[in-house]
Amino acid sequence: MPSNLISTASCSIAVLLSLWFLVSNWSNQSLQRGLQQQQDEIQATQLTIQSKQQQLQAQQQVIDASSQLANQVGPAMIRDLASLQIQNKNQAIATLLKKYGIEAKPN
Repeated sequence: MPSNLISTASCSIAVLLSLWFLVSNWSNQSLQRGLQQQQDEIQATQLTIQSKQQQLQAQQQVIDASSQLANQVGPAMIRDLASLQIQNKNQAIATLLKKYGIEAKPN
């Protein structure tokens, strides 16, 4: 009888441990799915950020090129406009120049 009791107890412990292992495994799989979902969301967000950074960099390059062009061409264009305004006594050009705080005066 004691050997039957020991055998039954051993089997019961084995069944309980198997059930505990099964429940732990399900819980672990659930946690892994949640973690994988979070990692996928993070990766998607990182890709979106990278795309936005590339767009921003492209916009900044356009701004820099435009600024450089304005600095190179702008002063010469204003001088030419002022010269035309003086030569032709063009009031529309004078008004445009005054709008931006520039007054053309003959030399």
